[in-house]
Amino acid sequence: MNIGPVDIPNRFALAPLAGISCTAFRLLCKENGAGLIYTQMIDAELISGKTPHEVKAFLNICDRERPVTVQLIGAEKNILVKAVHAVEPYADFIDLNVGCIEEDYLAKGCGAALLKDPPQLASLLRAMVKATKKPVTAKIRIGWDNQHINGVTIAQIIEDAGAAAVCVHGRTADQGYAGKVNWTIMNQIKQKIHIPVIANGDVTSYDQGLELLTKTGCDLVMIGREAQHRPWVFSKDSVDIKQQILRFIDLYEQYEQRQEPVEVADHVYWMLRDFKTTEDTKKVHLITSIPRIRRYVNRLS
Repeated sequence: MNIGPVDIPNRFALAPLAGISCTAFRLLCKENGAGLIYTQMIDAELISGKTPHEVKAFLNICDRERPVTVQLIGAEKNILVKAVHAVEPYADFIDLNVGCIEEDYLAKGCGAALLKDPPQLASLLRAMVKATKKPVTAKIRIGWDNQHINGVTIAQIIEDAGAAAVCVHGRTADQGYAGKVNWTIMNQIKQKIHIPVIANGDVTSYDQGLELLTKTGCDLVMIGREAQHRPWVFSKDSVDIKQQILRFIDLYEQYEQRQEPVEVADHVYWMLRDFKTTEDTKKVHLITSIPRIRRYVNRLS
């Protein structure tokens, strides 16, 4: 399918995962079948202050990942437009976060706070669309709380502002990540707008992803927290977990500029969740070099 002029090879998307979506992780998800890759959420103020060289290094996007969506968070029009210009050369899509529930961002009117200010949301998106030739999208929640579920209206505003697609996390901001995902609202949004809709929330397997697409009628399905532990969740095929972890380490050493053993240890620990072993896998955090982490994984049984 297509979003704007960009071809998406399948119906699965990797969510923006703060502190998780490094380049090696994104590449591993891509190799396992993620059709659309999102960067982690990026503060518009932070990125707009960087030089073009710094932006390129910060994003560290590889052609093998494409298509890639760069997600921005912000609530000041001028800063968002600067951020759009900064990331435009490297992004296939530019996304506005309208779902983040971190207190610091809510206090600045960013993220899910925009669900309570539709005129401001429309103004920001129109400015972003005008500022770039790349397709602009938005990721929302279905409302602020159960008394203010306005996902359909918000999605219509996003479409009217010129966005090319909308992603819907099927919970209110008030719910956080708890409680049931509301498939009904996602289906209503899909019926009311004409741009592609990406469904997001609680998908923990390939088959569940297909089920969510069927129940909501949406165009793509996004997987987030489960991918943290299983970057292979985008495929129906079974995998060798140990080989997947070793592949992640290879990708990390090849593509990451940071070369931080702590970051590698975190990912290895997350991916060992479903690996059957008598080892205390928390011990991986005590290892202080990437080659030694690789040796630790190789010895696991």
